[in-house]
Amino acid sequence: MPTSLEDFRRRFAGVCLIAGPVAMAAAMALKTVSGGDSSAILTEVAADPSRFRLSILLQLVAALLMVAGLAGLPRLFPGRGAVLGHLGIALLWLNMLGNLGDAASGSVLSAMAAGGVTDQKVAIADAVAGEPVFMVIQFMVLIGLLGFVLLAVALFRARTVPWAVPALLLATLVSFLVPITEAVGGVLLVLAYGSVGTRFLRPESAVNPAVEPAVGR
Repeated sequence: MPTSLEDFRRRFAGVCLIAGPVAMAAAMALKTVSGGDSSAILTEVAADPSRFRLSILLQLVAALLMVAGLAGLPRLFPGRGAVLGHLGIALLWLNMLGNLGDAASGSVLSAMAAGGVTDQKVAIADAVAGEPVFMVIQFMVLIGLLGFVLLAVALFRARTVPWAVPALLLATLVSFLVPITEAVGGVLLVLAYGSVGTRFLRPESAVNPAVEPAVGR
């Protein structure tokens, strides 16, 4: 019989796996910055600063929730896929930490864009973007995306969730790499993690692979 603490951890992870991706999807949908040089980015931020601030706030909250939610995924690897699953989770944690750093850099951009865009602000933004710490943040985000592949393979091997979950994880990764709106990736992320989160909110017998495997469902 699961202890009350174990049951709480499972359900808490489930809530985070639902709420985190929803917050991230909302942040992606609200995102006004589409890239470009520092001048273009600051101009886009200055055009709708409230929307941009809400976007980075949601990104920050989403990253924190998803770090907690990912901590509950190892229960899905009772045997097969355990090594790949843990590596995938570690990489996705790295990605979330990079998102935290990205949200922090977004706050800097928001402050710089206040009061209009000037050549001096653009020069400062260029200098900040070239700092090693911000380059490391972007590297963490990109390398962390490999976690989607490892986690998808691990879940497919473990067969503790429907095959659609790893398929959605891979589709999420593809959506981040092709030139389409990030909101699409956000929706796929909600579907992938949300299905696992919903599973964690059920009684333990519906989650424990030893009791009720997901193969063939």
